[in-house]
Amino acid sequence: MSATNLDSDLSKLTIDKSRRRTSNEGLSKYVTLALLAIVLGGGGYFAYTKFWTVVQVQVVQPKSEVGVQRSSGEAVLTAGGYIVARDVYVISTKIDGRVRDIFIERGDLVKTGDTIITIEDEEHVARVRFAEAQIANAKARLAQLRAGSRPEEIARARAEAASAKATAMQAKREEERIRGLTRDGISSSSEMDVAQANREVADANLAALQELLRLVELGPRIEEIQMAEAQVQESEANLDYAETQLSFTVITAPITGTILEKVAKKGEMVTSSNFGGAQGARSAAVTMADLTDLQVELDINEDDLPRIRLEQNCEIRVDSYPEEIVRGIVDEIAPRANRQKATVQVKVKIIDPPPFLRPEVNARVTFLEEAPDESLVIEEIASLWIPNAAVFLGDDGPAVYVAFNGRATQRDVETGREGPLGIEIRDGLVGDEKIIISPLDQITDGAAVSSGSAR
Repeated sequence: MSATNLDSDLSKLTIDKSRRRTSNEGLSKYVTLALLAIVLGGGGYFAYTKFWTVVQVQVVQPKSEVGVQRSSGEAVLTAGGYIVARDVYVISTKIDGRVRDIFIERGDLVKTGDTIITIEDEEHVARVRFAEAQIANAKARLAQLRAGSRPEEIARARAEAASAKATAMQAKREEERIRGLTRDGISSSSEMDVAQANREVADANLAALQELLRLVELGPRIEEIQMAEAQVQESEANLDYAETQLSFTVITAPITGTILEKVAKKGEMVTSSNFGGAQGARSAAVTMADLTDLQVELDINEDDLPRIRLEQNCEIRVDSYPEEIVRGIVDEIAPRANRQKATVQVKVKIIDPPPFLRPEVNARVTFLEEAPDESLVIEEIASLWIPNAAVFLGDDGPAVYVAFNGRATQRDVETGREGPLGIEIRDGLVGDEKIIISPLDQITDGAAVSSGSAR
């Protein structure tokens, strides 16, 4: 093939642009259909999982609590004061020693008799053992005296007395022989003196051994037994004292209450004496109080005192919970006034203190004049409570899911106090709803649910 013919053939080759456009349009159509299928499938799956997939949930109904309180009545006086515990216990040690262990922290609730602090006790344990040994020794001595002389001791005393009697008789015969020889001039007077002295010594020894035999046969005197009994009692008293001192190494809670302050620390010295100052051994170890027995201390002007009387009803409010009203009654009016302030101290007992009250916080007390109509004195206040687990944070605040007609419906609520029944719902629920408590992480607003009551 010549070059001229090749160029002629190549010039005849062309691309059909219409066919290329048709192919591209077909590919674009397929891509569009695929994307549409994906979108429709995802939306269908979402709709299926939300509206047709049924989630098994547990539900509860709100619990209604009816509280009884006095009606407000007419306020005759409002005054400010401080909440305090009726009795604050400063617990100290009765002995001097070093703190071994501390079993409490500030804010802990302890019961009567719970161990809160222990003190090193090695010295006191040794004293107890020494006192026990003294008792054993005194009791053994008393038993020995009460048992009297043993037969072996009596036999020995008798043998010694018999030997002394024989010696005395022999000395007497020797004296008589020497006396006869002296009269005959054979023995001298000095020999007579020696014989007489030997006889007197033998007689005295005999008398002593015979008295000893009599005492051995009689046994111990009653006074000796009584003395031994007294020694046993003294030893037992020493043991009681040592055991009492040992018991002081364990400091227990005198009441059921809350630890307010932990003063002593592990390894520090504590003492029963108050030396003053912040250095050295501490006399106070722990302070605690019963926070279920609170009162408000107020200083009332003398001019306002006629408006107050014992057992008068009061309403108490604190700054941290201004909407909460706590009931109280006048429990004490001081018998004398404060001359400098021209005030009289009044104490208002708090009835059923709620958990949010704390000692030393400010409180406002409104003294009430009771309504004359007794039917208006008592009123019932109902509140709704649900478990804490049922409440979650929605876009507009606290919310819950309500199971209704097989669907989970989100409902915004207003919460209040927390207590043994859960959390108080002040607004948003009627009381007959079925509140979903689990599983909240698997449901959304409008999801299909199947409810079962929680136990």
